[in-house]
Amino acid sequence: MFKDTQLNSSNLCTGVISNSDTKSLKKGFIETLNHDLKTPIIAQIRALELMLQGSFGRLNNEQFEMIQLTLESCNYMYEMVANLISNYKFDNEEIELNYSYFNIINLIDDNIKKMENDLKNSNIKIVIISTLHNPLIAADFIRIEKVVQTLLFNSVNAAFKNSIMKVYLKDKEGMLSVKIESHSGYISPDKIEKMFAIHTYNTDKFHKIGKGIGLYFVKKIIEKHEGKIIAESYIEQKNILGFELPRDVSEKIVYQDCG
Repeated sequence: MFKDTQLNSSNLCTGVISNSDTKSLKKGFIETLNHDLKTPIIAQIRALELMLQGSFGRLNNEQFEMIQLTLESCNYMYEMVANLISNYKFDNEEIELNYSYFNIINLIDDNIKKMENDLKNSNIKIVIISTLHNPLIAADFIRIEKVVQTLLFNSVNAAFKNSIMKVYLKDKEGMLSVKIESHSGYISPDKIEKMFAIHTYNTDKFHKIGKGIGLYFVKKIIEKHEGKIIAESYIEQKNILGFELPRDVSEKIVYQDCG
């Protein structure tokens, strides 16, 4: 009886300690990631980039390839750490969206142009098809651009070579709808669900572009905007990634940028 009482008291104390310290432990972990891991990774990336540029002497083919692979690994790790920090801030309501007006077509077009080399290497063409009455939307420009970049990169990475991708923009019952259609392998519903999970352990093409937890972060951004993520796959080897955002958010506008 005495032992049972001791055990129950011990469990109760453990629960109290866990509940009271969980937030501070999480915050301490994130601060460690930010200062003790993120900063050294940036230094490693810069050093490797200088080596590839020949700043420390000429590299032979084998050395160049090995350093390039190491740089890709460091960039992957940096993206993962950055996303972990961002996800923590979203989960703990530490991030406020900065709403402004911007042209969604221009944003998408600018980011397609940034992918020129990737598109050229795979001989993929992207066409924007819009039926929007007004291309100006109100949202957090920086974070929506991150969403567009990630979804475009995912779609291009998974798309068949020598194919045409289409970006559809339309108004849908008070929402802005953006859908990126690509021709690529069929993805089962359970794999689609895993694509947006915080941890993804398989190596399917659609997961490479997410860079660790990138797609999870994208989903969090859209949900923070009170929108909806779109992910569809068809047997005919057609896949769609996209999102919907509410049109009427005038009460959240702090400043306007209609350029």
